[in-house]
Amino acid sequence: MTVHSRTDSPLDTAGARPRRSGFVLGWSGLLLLLVTIIMIVPARRYSLPIPSSFALEPYRIMIALIVAAIVVALLSDRGFRWQRLTFGGLIGVYLLTQVVSIGVNVPGLVEEGLAENAVSSLGSVVLISAVFFVVRMLATTESAVDRVIAFATVLGAITGVLVALERVTRINVFILFANALPFLQRTTLEENEFVKEGTVRAFGPSQHPIALAVFLCLLIPLAIYQSRHARWPVALGNRQLFWLGCTFCLGVGMIAAVSRTGMVMLAVMTIVFVLMRPSAISRLLVFGIPAALLAYLASPRNVGDMIRNLTSPTALIESQLTAPGMTGSGRLADLAPSLEQASINPLFGTGLGSRITTGRLANAFILDNQVLSTLLESGILGVIGVLALILLPAMHLIGLARRTGAAERGLSERQRDLALAVGIAILGYFVSLFFFDAFMFIQTFLMFFVLLGLGSWVASQRLPRERPAELPREAVAS
Repeated sequence: MTVHSRTDSPLDTAGARPRRSGFVLGWSGLLLLLVTIIMIVPARRYSLPIPSSFALEPYRIMIALIVAAIVVALLSDRGFRWQRLTFGGLIGVYLLTQVVSIGVNVPGLVEEGLAENAVSSLGSVVLISAVFFVVRMLATTESAVDRVIAFATVLGAITGVLVALERVTRINVFILFANALPFLQRTTLEENEFVKEGTVRAFGPSQHPIALAVFLCLLIPLAIYQSRHARWPVALGNRQLFWLGCTFCLGVGMIAAVSRTGMVMLAVMTIVFVLMRPSAISRLLVFGIPAALLAYLASPRNVGDMIRNLTSPTALIESQLTAPGMTGSGRLADLAPSLEQASINPLFGTGLGSRITTGRLANAFILDNQVLSTLLESGILGVIGVLALILLPAMHLIGLARRTGAAERGLSERQRDLALAVGIAILGYFVSLFFFDAFMFIQTFLMFFVLLGLGSWVASQRLPRERPAELPREAVAS
């Protein structure tokens, strides 16, 4: 039986009407289901058992179905309105740079037998970027946006606890869960165990420990935002305790991944937060110091090693210069050879999908630097596209969060704090691009577009202007 449900109150936000949904789950339920699939189904490990030229991973099917449902609703339901896609043009710029890189390099891609991979790579990027469209079209009110944030944060906190247990027990609960689902089949049969300098690293639902650390770190600003503005718990003290507990769980999970990239992200996000909200330094110290101590008690060796590495520039640089020209080489060791290779096709690169880093057809090394990988594949034009896609929205949202001139921007304090949280998270993601091949790790790329959709909502908001008081009739008559 179909249930028609309203997702939000008519007074939830200016200009947004309640919607009727023809789905049993409702639009809000479909959006949360998509977020669940992104967050808990192990990335690149499972697909639906349907014959296809590419793996029908659950997130692909879900995105395609929701986009199709939205298109049908736009064409047939008068109550379903088109939403302003702030940042949509920047996504278009990025996609255009990728299309151009393929178009310019068609002869070379065909000669190397990589044309199909290029088209497949472009199709994957388009599908993943559609998550932005889904979030923006379905999360249209403040309560809907808060619901997505709260849901993702709590699920992320649970993930943090589970990956911490994984590091101790070496049991990946997410793999066990996916194995138990009869409609999923494994696309990779090997069990991965990541070890760094003798320390086991957790990977949870992600493809790699670095990706796991980045993924959890992206949710930390949202958890802090919730500690102040969440609708539940109602009492301020309980609310802060609950959401800061979620923040701690996210941090513990990040530490279990044993990744310096997550620590660098967190440091940059903290600095930006302090610069934007200097008055919050005392609260940051009150909650940050106990959290740091608890993290150290939970994993003293990992925390100590990361602090020593990050505070010793010489040792850190030396570690990144190891094994040049070999698999597993340091990031800095790859820099000079990659720049020399990029100089051959500086503007357009060798084409999206021309670099294959895994499998029997591998023709390139993993660089652990998405910006460098993009420079090689799509050239300077592609790097401009990445800056437009990630850095510009981050700076725009952080700019909206400024308290000076807030009246002119027409945002409430809650909306400004949300803009800051999402902007800082996206900026942290941009920083991470220099430390791992971010676009290869699907879960973090998908979560970025979720954040971009939420940021698009807040960037589209304006407080209703007060109507001027009507003059008395006597004054009008005179």
